[in-house]
Amino acid sequence: MSTIEAALWPLVLPRTVSRDDRLLLNRSEHERAARYRFEADRTAFITGRAALRRVLGNQLNTQPWRIEFSRSPCPACASVEHGPPNITSPDTRLSFSFSRSGDRALVAVNQRGPIGVDLEIDRTNDVDAMARQCLSLKERAYLDRLPPNHRQEAFRRAWVRKGAVTKASGIGGSVDLTRVHVIPQEPGRVTVRYRLGRRPGTWEVSDVDAGPGVTAALALPNFSIVRF
Repeated sequence: MSTIEAALWPLVLPRTVSRDDRLLLNRSEHERAARYRFEADRTAFITGRAALRRVLGNQLNTQPWRIEFSRSPCPACASVEHGPPNITSPDTRLSFSFSRSGDRALVAVNQRGPIGVDLEIDRTNDVDAMARQCLSLKERAYLDRLPPNHRQEAFRRAWVRKGAVTKASGIGGSVDLTRVHVIPQEPGRVTVRYRLGRRPGTWEVSDVDAGPGVTAALALPNFSIVRF
């Protein structure tokens, strides 16, 4: 079983967009930002994208604005419209994953294979309704046994683990999440089995301490060493 080293950067995004932030984004990123209806969402996208570019620029020893992104074919349908993101320039084997919720973000990189992270700001959810949509029967049964004051935390743990695994698998959110069983009753590191296309079928999923007020998870193939 191989050992893979990943690096993580938990970030607090600025609440306003700077000129430097805008200069780092390319035309398609600015067009995407303009499609957001609300100013807060537009700001979070721009500052998050700029932060991602800065982290990757440092890792690749290049100017952040020079980085070019594309998408690999979706492992389920081969479409490049929603496949996993990759870096086309400069030439690199670096894989990355990015997650943002409000003004909090998480960047992860891996030199030796796929990677996925997911982060969510802690907030009160309609757990019963969301559980029916995205939890497996075993996960729902576990949630039902918990006292009310523990259900939110358990649901958030399951949610971000599913997000991390589906991102690492290359499919993202367009998958039946009830089929991704992430063992929320066990904190720390768990082994999740989920295969899609030629991607690995066994993932090591770790809870990530990304700061107060958020829940986060990291998914990598096999066992891994995580560096903050």
